[in-house]
Amino acid sequence: MGDPAKGARPGAEPRAGGGSARAPPDGSHRWVLSGFTRFALRRLLLIPAQLVFVILVLYLVIDVPVALTQKSPESLVGINQGFYQLVFNLFTGNWGTSTFVRFLNGGGGPNPLEPIPWTQIFAYYVPTSIQVAVFALPIAAALAYPVSLVAGWSRRPGLDTPVRFVTLLGALLPVFVVGTLVLNALFNPYLNYFQDVPAQGLLPADFWFLNRGGYPSWILYGFATQPTGFPLIDAVIHHAWTIAVISLTKTLIQASVVAVAYVAIFFRHARSIARSVREEVYIVGARSRGVPESTLLWRHAGRAVMPSFLLVFALTIPEYLGVQFAVEVAFVDPGLGYLIFASLTGGVLSPLIPLVFLIAIVVLVWAFVVDLIALRLDPRGAAAA
Repeated sequence: MGDPAKGARPGAEPRAGGGSARAPPDGSHRWVLSGFTRFALRRLLLIPAQLVFVILVLYLVIDVPVALTQKSPESLVGINQGFYQLVFNLFTGNWGTSTFVRFLNGGGGPNPLEPIPWTQIFAYYVPTSIQVAVFALPIAAALAYPVSLVAGWSRRPGLDTPVRFVTLLGALLPVFVVGTLVLNALFNPYLNYFQDVPAQGLLPADFWFLNRGGYPSWILYGFATQPTGFPLIDAVIHHAWTIAVISLTKTLIQASVVAVAYVAIFFRHARSIARSVREEVYIVGARSRGVPESTLLWRHAGRAVMPSFLLVFALTIPEYLGVQFAVEVAFVDPGLGYLIFASLTGGVLSPLIPLVFLIAIVVLVWAFVVDLIALRLDPRGAAAA
């Protein structure tokens, strides 16, 4: 076999998604980062700056007006220092404490008014939101990808028009309305089968436990579970199979409502992407060679639109979170959405800044991951990075 290096151009650039170096023209051994790596590093280093900007907006909207309403000269002193301290506290996890018992559904323990760090309170509410999202995201993907692809690909009004009508109807109906309709439709069948109600979180309602001797020791405050914090996993760990089935059923109900509402948002952005791919030169050429339309749709067009679909998903993450939080409030599910709603209705503003900061971290990190996946699927984008 010949030397693989023979005939190679000195200093040739490797594939965008491949190695991390190329030989410099001067013959030295310096390593040059690939386009994909440079893009990843730039995006990763940009996240802290974006978080600081989010904190600045929150500080100007929440903290500064509160200081100004104190009507004292001292309230106007040290605003800059207060912002720097806020940034330091948020990045170091010093998010303050709370004695607001309402968040803990009546408290519990020997002294329910004892100050509790907000980080601990968030740890009670975050797993519920994650459990719903773990089921809602695959359901949304399973609906959004084929529906958007088929509707954008098809030129038949008999298929495209009904899909557009249904998704537009889903976008026009508020999530609270959709959630209420689902609750009303499922209430009696669910109650008759489980002797429970479909709302009030991912665990059975209070009366379900009271009719069976009370809460088990691994459930705190009526909704926080141990040891993982995820109701479904903890029920399986403790072999509480009836509670596990109820938790799974409630999770699937909420996840389905979230997915259906989000697909309507995603469809509006993704349909035009699939429609534009239909007229690409390589698609037209393959069609002229007799390649079946189903092969063009699912193999060629499907691969081509996947990076764009991922980018659309990254851009609509805030809308997705808004939909899920609204569903949590409609179903009285103690997740982050319900915690934000309780903060606003209870007049407690102290957790809002760390809550939004936490949500901003989730959005930015998830967008970063989606961008990397999209670039791996389409390495041509990394060459320009």
